[in-house]
Amino acid sequence: MFAVPARKIPLNYRNITGYVHSDKSDEYTHFEASLERNALLLCEFDEQVEKFKTQPRRFEFTHNGKKRHYTPDILIKFKDGLSLYVEVKYRNDLKKDWDKLKPKFKAAIQELKSEPNTRFKIWTEQEINTPFLKNVTFLLPYKNRPYEEYQLATIQKILSRGQPASIKELLALCSTNEMEQAEFLNTLWYAIANQLVLTDLSIPLNMNQLTWLKGYHFEDKINE
Repeated sequence: MFAVPARKIPLNYRNITGYVHSDKSDEYTHFEASLERNALLLCEFDEQVEKFKTQPRRFEFTHNGKKRHYTPDILIKFKDGLSLYVEVKYRNDLKKDWDKLKPKFKAAIQELKSEPNTRFKIWTEQEINTPFLKNVTFLLPYKNRPYEEYQLATIQKILSRGQPASIKELLALCSTNEMEQAEFLNTLWYAIANQLVLTDLSIPLNMNQLTWLKGYHFEDKINE
């Protein structure tokens, strides 16, 4: 488990502050802006992320003859061993405060050069607030929802035939009863949220988009 935060998040009357429940960090992870909250949701959904923490570390540096310090917003630990320190900022704030922020970022980057597999990045609304985020926000509550095992097995059996199917087509193959289709849809959202069934999450979710099983060659066509 991570150590305590390097900086305590204050009450903030300009931005949204609060907590995100996380299976990959402390039980509740603090955030101090809506953009940071959205970044944490992306971390929670990403299966390559092992764990993450907000306000993870304090970097000490000297600028203009004065001792200063800087704490990034998030530390992300990936399953492949990469550690990523992330600063979350709106693009307008970056531009407006760049002269003040640049020495902080430079100090962090310089110190991290000696640490293997460790990087520093800036995430803005351009990288965070996307259609993918909207899908993640919708799907995350389904990750731990109850589902019927026979429904999941039925969905996987249909898709294992090797042909991708739209959500609408898949539900029709699962059942001709509309009430049962609604129940299968709940299980399908569970499967997509846990990446047991894949679909293109870079576009808004809709009933006509294709679904397929992980490992099917159709993934290669999507990523081309």
